[in-house]
Amino acid sequence: MLKISIFETPTEQRLVLEGKLTEPWIAELESAWEKARNQRQGRNCVIDLSETTAIDQSGKRVLAIMCREGAQFIVEGVATMHLIKVIRRACAERLPNATSEGR
Repeated sequence: MLKISIFETPTEQRLVLEGKLTEPWIAELESAWEKARNQRQGRNCVIDLSETTAIDQSGKRVLAIMCREGAQFIVEGVATMHLIKVIRRACAERLPNATSEGR
């Protein structure tokens, strides 16, 4: 199960993901991401993974897309922190002007 909550402020759009970032819920996340992107209007995008319990290959793929599109991440847990570091590093290598730093 994956719960997706979107919180909006004048300067930030935050997607809070709770549960498993795995199939079959990836399509739901991709749909929410597309909708959020269309409503972002130049605000910072933050993906909160603090309550994510599992991430499979399809979840990693979507997180990489989010990274390439400028999302910042909030993470907890050693495994998730490591995964996001790897994704940020790959994102920075693909986009030379991007920084690998974030939350």
